[in-house]
Amino acid sequence: WNIHLVKKHKSKYPRKIFLIAGEPSGDSLGGNLMEGLLKIYPKVEFIGVGGPSMIENGLVSIFPYDELSVMGITEVLSNLPRLINRKNQLVASILNDSFDAVVTIDSPDFNLRVAKGIKRGGYRNPVIHYVSPTVWAWRQGRVKKIKESVDHVLTLFPFENDILEKSGISSTFVGHPIASIKPPDKQEIAQVSSHLGLEPDKPILLILPGSRKSEINRMGPVFAKAAGLFQTEFSDYQIVVAPTPRLTDLLKDKNKFGWPEGTRFFESDDWDSKQRERMKLSLFSVSNLALASSGTVSLELAATSTPMAIGYDLSWLSRQIIGSMLLVDTVTLVNLITSTRAVPELLGKKMIPENLFVELKKIASDPSEQNTQIDILKQSMISLGKNSQNSNDLPALSVAEIIEES
Repeated sequence: WNIHLVKKHKSKYPRKIFLIAGEPSGDSLGGNLMEGLLKIYPKVEFIGVGGPSMIENGLVSIFPYDELSVMGITEVLSNLPRLINRKNQLVASILNDSFDAVVTIDSPDFNLRVAKGIKRGGYRNPVIHYVSPTVWAWRQGRVKKIKESVDHVLTLFPFENDILEKSGISSTFVGHPIASIKPPDKQEIAQVSSHLGLEPDKPILLILPGSRKSEINRMGPVFAKAAGLFQTEFSDYQIVVAPTPRLTDLLKDKNKFGWPEGTRFFESDDWDSKQRERMKLSLFSVSNLALASSGTVSLELAATSTPMAIGYDLSWLSRQIIGSMLLVDTVTLVNLITSTRAVPELLGKKMIPENLFVELKKIASDPSEQNTQIDILKQSMISLGKNSQNSNDLPALSVAEIIEES
């Protein structure tokens, strides 16, 4: 920590900050941000919506954050009345109180509507959006919405700032907390191996089918069949499925998914969020290969240099609409950050068990394929701030600076 920066931002007055996160990845970013803000403002009060990581750092959550975790046009439409009610509730909560800043984290379709609502209602303090909407990938029209709704954007990826600045949107690249993660130690690795009953001399195929119910219902059966095909040819591999907390029972449903015989499940519901993250990281680092759904998980695997293949699909309606608007030929973050296509991905109609198996087989049977991908994974972490000083504290310092200068 730069002590001069901390002193500069230390306020005489207790600060009150409103935060909103609606996804596990947003909750993780929010928890890290709050940890940093507590170093600057020890008496800060946090109110809003968030998950376990944010609640452990002192957030008073108005309602369960997973109520906001919907993905794809079909799912959003079916939940629209509830989402509108929750949006109105949050707008009222912010306008009826006095907050030094509002920080919305990811979930742009919901959060930008909250931000617009409070701006219209006369909120004058900083509105900061953490995680740039993917305007470089699709729906560039959202740039106008961002400009109207928020005062500043904190970006995770260096290529996003140029796009935002060209549109007159104030932004700061704060790096990605994943790049600053401390690698698991021998004790943590031994603990996760013991927890799962892993055999140390056998390789591991890790399956990560998503963090939402809709993703698991869509990807789970396909990933399970791909794992079965893989096990037939690579019988020495141990198969481990890592569900998001609270979704373990759903994934263990044999009739629904049909996981291969001997599949182990990484059950983490009884751990606090920090222990869960450390154990998950340890599992990633002992895994030889992963099959994952698209999203932040590809960066978590990159942080542990775990070779992977990505599979993802949406509902038919979402696929038609989004497919016609997509501006990039890859949605895997590692590929985008490194301007490569090192991580194989199968999207939409291409995401079938046979295709996923072919990609997994290529990696599992070719050490040079593994090494090439590992080099790119390491490169992606350097681009996100690995080895740079204070990278984990940049989000909090940026928020503090905006508050103090407003």
